[in-house]
Parts: sequence; C-alpha cells; structure tokens
Amino acid sequence: MFLHKMEGSWFSHPFWRSRMLLDDPDRIEELKASKVEWVVIDMARGAGPATGEAPAPRSFEPAGKDVNARLFGRTSAQGVTIARRAPPRSPGASQPFDPLSKDRLPLAEEMVHGNKLVRKASRAMRKVFDDARLGKAIKLNRLQPMIEEISSSVQRNPHAFMAVTRLKNMSEYLYLHSLSVCALMISLAQQLRLGPDQVQQAGLAGLLMDVGMGHVPQETWDKGAPLTAEEWEVVKSHTTLVHEFLTLGGEMPETVLDVCLHHHERMDGSGYPHGLKGKEISLFSRMAAICDTYDAMTSDRNHRQGRDPAEALIDIDQANMLYDPEIFAAFQQAVGIYPIGSLVRLRNNRLAIVVDQNPDDLTLPRVRPFYSLQTRSFVNAEVVDLNRCFGSDQIVSRETPGAWDIADWPTVSARLLAKD
Repeated sequence: MFLHKMEGSWFSHPFWRSRMLLDDPDRIEELKASKVEWVVIDMARGAGPATGEAPAPRSFEPAGKDVNARLFGRTSAQGVTIARRAPPRSPGASQPFDPLSKDRLPLAEEMVHGNKLVRKASRAMRKVFDDARLGKAIKLNRLQPMIEEISSSVQRNPHAFMAVTRLKNMSEYLYLHSLSVCALMISLAQQLRLGPDQVQQAGLAGLLMDVGMGHVPQETWDKGAPLTAEEWEVVKSHTTLVHEFLTLGGEMPETVLDVCLHHHERMDGSGYPHGLKGKEISLFSRMAAICDTYDAMTSDRNHRQGRDPAEALIDIDQANMLYDPEIFAAFQQAVGIYPIGSLVRLRNNRLAIVVDQNPDDLTLPRVRPFYSLQTRSFVNAEVVDLNRCFGSDQIVSRETPGAWDIADWPTVSARLLAKD
C-alpha cells in the first residue's frame, strides 16, 4: 500500500517520513507496533485493503454527510482511504515499545531497539548527506525526532547505542559516525549537567558537523596512504563548507554552526580552520573535538583497524595539550575508565569484555569472561560484577584484540555484548 498520511506527530510512528510505498514486511511490523491508530492510504498509487485494485475515484462528500463512515474504511476524495488499526490490546497483553521511553533497560535489550533505530537513522542520514551534496536545505524539524529517539536510547542505557554503531559498515561510515558522535555529545552534555535544550543542540551538532565531508571525494577520505598537501586541504574544507551551507538555511542554532566550523580546533592552537586556542574555542566545539576523535579512533576504516576503546582514551589523555582536560574528565566519566566493549584480562587468567559500568567505582565494571588463557579455550561464563567479587577477581590489564589475534573484534564484541 502507499501511505499518504499517518495519524499523530512524528513521535507516534517509526519512520522519518509519512508518505511512502509500504512494501517491506519489517516496516509493516514496525508500524503495527507503533502508536499510530490510523493511516491514510492512496489507492490510486498502491494496493487497497480488500482486492488490491484501486477503485475509480469518487466525488468528494460534503462535510455534512457521515464523516465517521469515511474515517472507518470507506473511500473518500481522490481515491484516498483511511484504514483503522486493530482494537487496543487486552490489559494482559504486552505493550508496544515506546521509542521515547526513558526507563532504564539492560544493555542487551536496549541493543535490540538500538539496532532498529540505527537502521532507520542511517537511512535518514544518507538522505541528509545527499541533500547537502545537491545544495538542498536541511530541515531542522526532520532531524528533531531522530535526536529525541537517540537521546531516549542514551537515557535508557548510555552504552547500548554506541555498541551498535561500532559495527560500522565501511560504505556507511560517514552516516554511522554522525550517529555515534551525536550519541556521545548527548551523553557528554548530560554528564556536564547541561540543560535539556543544550543537550538537544549538542546532539544536533554531533549529527551535522561532518555533513561537509560529503563533498570530499570518496577515494580521498578512504585513502590508505598519507594525503598529499592538496588532498589535505580538500579534507579540511569540510568544516567551512558545512558552516556556509547550514548558515544559508537560516534556522540552525548558532552553537551548532560553531561546532560545524570549529570541531577540529585544538587547545594548543594547532587545529583548523582558524587556529583557535584554549577558551577561544566554544564549549560545544571542545566537547565535539573529543567525541569526534574518540569515535574515529575506535572505528574500523578501510586503511586501519579501530582501536580498543580503553586504548583510545589513553591516547586522548596523553595528548593533553590538544583537548580540554576538564571536559575529557567528564567524557571519561560518561564512557567509563574501561568503556563498554573494552577487552581486559582478569586476575584468574581469563579474557573478558566490559559489558556495563559501576557508577560508584569506574575501576570495577561488570565484565563477561569469554576465553581462558590457561586452557586456551572459550568459556561460557556468566557476567561477573567486579564490584561484588570482594577482591576475588579484578582487572589486571587492558588488552588489545590484535595482541591475541582476535579477528574482527567489533563483530565479536557486539555479539558478546548482545548475549543474554
């Protein structure tokens, strides 16, 4: 069927647009599980509810006639029909998931919702990048629902969305990088106790700041060898390109425009495009510098494998002249000393993956051991809460997947994190 309109606001349904040909079974199930109570279908452009054939258009019925009859399935003007969903479920039946819920969820459960959100949001970001390449204005109201859902996911579980986006497909790196940085900016803004409007603007800035990279040739930003001076200038131009483009649209907050222009500035003045130093760089741009760098370092690219999250934090910390130390301390609190997905070695000679944080002591996270170094075999152990081991087990070292010949660690780690 061709969806002409869906009842309710953007937050009621799972799609970024309300008009589309509905021919994907997964989308049908998402629609059934949503809060949408009725939809308008265009029978001239798709199948009808009964025979699948579009009837001849009827003349428009005046408002004085039986309006309720038209709303409950009979054809109205221009061959458009309003289809009513099934009656509400009984009280004992499971309720559909609310994507804007803030209720805390376990990591594995939230990753299921995160997977659906990432698939939907990556399609939307592809459209954003394509529109930017064509010079089409980016509509702010089209992005707000996406940011609301990402923000809700971060609040339900601050680490699940990042665990999903870490599985970046090379061909979709730019889109998923934007989603990852958006989630990191939201999490960091919450850690810094910024107001709700500032949290939303931080997420929007993370989402849009690399849209200018869409103008950089694919072979340039995916190049394995060092860039030439000319290629590097092209890459650096993405900051000014996106700033100019979004400024012309006239509806972007100034804080978002500033991040797009200055997220590659560094505290010692070595960044670009203006070589700003210290507090000359805005708060949001200093935040974005850390979030952008962290996600880029932990992501697989065509020319290199992503770093372990804990290693990336060490590298950023050691480059203390480049990043704001106070903001980095808050960022480390947000992702943890041992970030979710980190590979660690335990005292009992097992390799484990960090699956959750202990807010009272970031050195004692919850881990899932999966490999015994003593027996050289995989183990099927339950999650271990190091905060409740009373010293019987603890982390003795961070490890790198490469040192243990673990191929495709992002995929392996995602499976371990999603394990019940």
